[in-house]
Amino acid sequence: MDRNGPEGAPHLSKVEARAGTRNKTNRNALVAGLILVVLAFIVVVGSGFLSTDRTGADDISANNTAAAATAQP
Repeated sequence: MDRNGPEGAPHLSKVEARAGTRNKTNRNALVAGLILVVLAFIVVVGSGFLSTDRTGADDISANNTAAAATAQP
């Protein structure tokens, strides 16, 4: 089989160029990974892990705003 086309450029058949399989393993792995990431995000948000009420950030921000408002003449 001649692999050189016009001007010496390599020529491959469709099967050789694809160099992969037609099974659905990669797609299934990507879908499963996506589902697991979405479920993990739902658990994190649902558990309240990202809420700021436990960090005191809201209180500090309110205190700073109040202090700034009373400090100005």
